[in-house]
This record gives sequence, C-alpha cells and structure tokens, in this order.
Amino acid sequence: MIRTAVLGAGLAGLSAADALAARGLPVTVLEKDRHSGGLSSTFSRGAFSFDFGPHRFHTMNTQLLGFVRDLLGDDLLTLERRSRIRLLDRYFDYPLALGNVLSSMPPLSGLAMMSGFAAEKVRSLLKPREQASFEGWVLSRFGRPLYDMYFSPYNRKLWGLEPAELSADWASQRITVPSLSGLVRETLFPSGKVRSLAGEFHYPRGGIGRIAGALEERTRASGGRILFGAAPESISRAGGQWEIAAHGEHILVDRLINTIPLGEFAALLGPLLPDRVHAAAGKLSFRSLVFLTVLLNGETEAKDHWIYTSEDRYMFNRLSLTRSFDPAMPSQAVFEFSCDKGDRVWNAGRGELLKNAMDGAQHLGLFSPDMVLDSVAVRQEHAYPVYRLGYRHEAGTVLDGIKSLGGIVSCGRQGLFRYNNMDHSIEMGQCAALEVLDEGSVEERFHWGEGTWADG
Repeated sequence: MIRTAVLGAGLAGLSAADALAARGLPVTVLEKDRHSGGLSSTFSRGAFSFDFGPHRFHTMNTQLLGFVRDLLGDDLLTLERRSRIRLLDRYFDYPLALGNVLSSMPPLSGLAMMSGFAAEKVRSLLKPREQASFEGWVLSRFGRPLYDMYFSPYNRKLWGLEPAELSADWASQRITVPSLSGLVRETLFPSGKVRSLAGEFHYPRGGIGRIAGALEERTRASGGRILFGAAPESISRAGGQWEIAAHGEHILVDRLINTIPLGEFAALLGPLLPDRVHAAAGKLSFRSLVFLTVLLNGETEAKDHWIYTSEDRYMFNRLSLTRSFDPAMPSQAVFEFSCDKGDRVWNAGRGELLKNAMDGAQHLGLFSPDMVLDSVAVRQEHAYPVYRLGYRHEAGTVLDGIKSLGGIVSCGRQGLFRYNNMDHSIEMGQCAALEVLDEGSVEERFHWGEGTWADG
C-alpha cells in the first residue's frame, strides 16, 4: 500500500490528500501554519472575518465545478464580477472595455492612447521590439501612452521591479486581451473564449476558506492525517522510502507531493540535489503581501469586488470589499500592500499602513476615517512567484532536478513556481494523486501555454 506525505495544506495539497484518502491510502499532510488553505483561507478573529485578497472561483472544467458544488452544496454563491481600475482620478471598468475607456478617459489622454498605438504599429514594421520582457511585450501591443499610464506603474508597484526586468510570460499569461486591437475586436465581436472576460464567478458563503475547510474535513473523515504547526526540517532517503523529520517525528513514506515554495523544498532535499540545482533555486523569489483590513460601521456606496490602484499616491496596489462577495460577512475593506519580506512596507506599523489606506479611501471616494471601527494587519511571505527574466530556465532546472529523484510530484502555485488560480490548484492536486498511483500526471494534464494560465 502506497504511503504518501503531502507538504502544504493549501488547495493543491488538500485536494491531493482528499483524493488519496478517498482511495483508502494512508496520507499525511504537513502544514507549517495553524490553518489550512494558504492564501485561499479566511482569517477570523473577533469581529474580523476576511479573505487574503479577493478570490473568485471560476473554471471551464464542468467536472471540477461539480466537485466544488458537492463540497459546499447550496453555500456556493454565483456572482457577477464587478471590478475597476482607478486612474487619472477616474474609474475604469476591469476587464477593460473599449467603450468605457474612451468615454471615461480625458479626451487628450484618449487621443494620445490611440495615436501612440498607431505609432507603435508603424514602428514595428521598421524595427520590431524585443518580446522577452514584459515591457517589450506590452509596448508592442498597446503603445507607449497606455503602457506609461497604467501597465508600467502598476506592475512596478506590484513586483518592486522595472517592467524591463520581468518576463513577458507575466503579460502573455495574465493579459488575456492580447493587444489594443484585440480589445477592439472583443468589444465589437465578442468571442466568448477569453477567460479573463468571464463576468460570472462562484464564491462560498462565509469566505473562500470554506473550500479548504471542506477538503480538510473530507480528508480526515477518510482517514487522512493532517498536522498543523509541522514545518518539515529535513528530507532524506531511507532505503527505497522518504524520511521526513517534522513535528517531532520521523515520517516514512513511499511518495512525496510537494506544494510548498520550490526553493524551500529544494533546500530540504539538501545533498540529494546537485549544486547547480540549488544555485537555480536560490534565484527564485516570491513577492510578499501585507493585508490591512479595516472594519467599518456602515456600508460603502461602492459595490466593487476589488479596485486596482496603480498610481504612486496609493501605497496599496489593490483593495477589496468583503460584503460584495458575501452580504453576511462583516463590512470591511481589505487593502493589499505588495512588498518584499523585510523591506519598509513589510516592517511598517499598523498605524502607518492605516493612515495611507485612509488617505487613499477618501481620495477614492469610498469611506471616511470616522467610519473605521478597528483594523488588523496580516503578512503573507510567499504570495506571488516573481517572473524575472530567466525564471523559466531556473524553475525548470529545479523541477527537473527534483523529478530525477523519482517518487516526487511538485504542484500548485508555490510548488511549480506558477501563478495559477484556485481551480488549477485543486485540479493539480487531483492529478498529483493520480501520478502517485501511476494513473496520470500533472504535466500531461497541464500544458504550460498561455491559455492554461490566462486570467485577470
């Protein structure tokens, strides 16, 4: 009987554990935190109950949607997406709609945007731009004015890097209307095939953490073992098995499913991996987030699920409104501050973050400081894999090194170093369980093309 250890109790890890336990196979999940779900969890303390940023469950896989419906029953809400961008002291619909852009943008800015796009098309005939970087990819498809107005400042704030240092993969995988001309075509002749433009999504009553909670309950009910506060200390070979030191135990298993950050997992494997793999792992990094949530004594007029803020006057890069997802949740606004662990934003006190958030909320016309009852700040170290130029080679080197050891499946956002979505993570976990049983593989199911990851 195959015994499996799963590192990480996020959606990918729990989905894998659920699938294995349902087959009657022994499985142990090791999670360093005291709760399941990772970023797809719901934080609850006192009057606060909020998600780590805005989450929307949507999938084109009808079987997967049915799986989640079975988990949550009537508690899975269906909502119409409402999100906007704040730019030039105006709001623009997101995803971008040409009519809204042209009607909301100052006339001179709109003219500059269209003229800049036309100029870029002429330029491309004479000297095409490089396509390896985010900067080159976006400039060639949207022109300089829109790039300077939105794409460049937002991504500089989000990643803490110049867009020229980012891989074009970030653009091709996340900007699903691939050009300004593509935006025109989708506006005039909607194809219905652009994932990011899907207006409907699903959300569990009580918070996004309900999905992980349901997977956790099912795994335990099927005999699976889940250990919290159990960060692995080392991983070694023991004959034909894997030995994991964690939680004061030495756990022996036949297979490993990894969903923790790829670099951390490589470090745990130590001398089992060659130096060149560790060198590649050392070049992979994750962007961190600080979430500041403010509890309000009333409702905001805005009904957005989230709002993007690209301009430097706002220290935060996005905010979400909890009750727009579930009216039964507390009245709260969740502000996201992108940062690197240990930098000024990461180390900022709650008072400094709150002042910036309140100044921003007033300028956005959302609410005033006298509506704030309380606030709480929560930090998440491994939020987004950073797609620096060269990341694909480095991540591939690490994944190939791990694969060569045999008996290991690495999946999920952190385990694959891929900015995937919730539906991907759940399905990856299921595929990882099948790979343990030699009945399929994550790699066969997920082709690393643009359409697999596209979203907004």
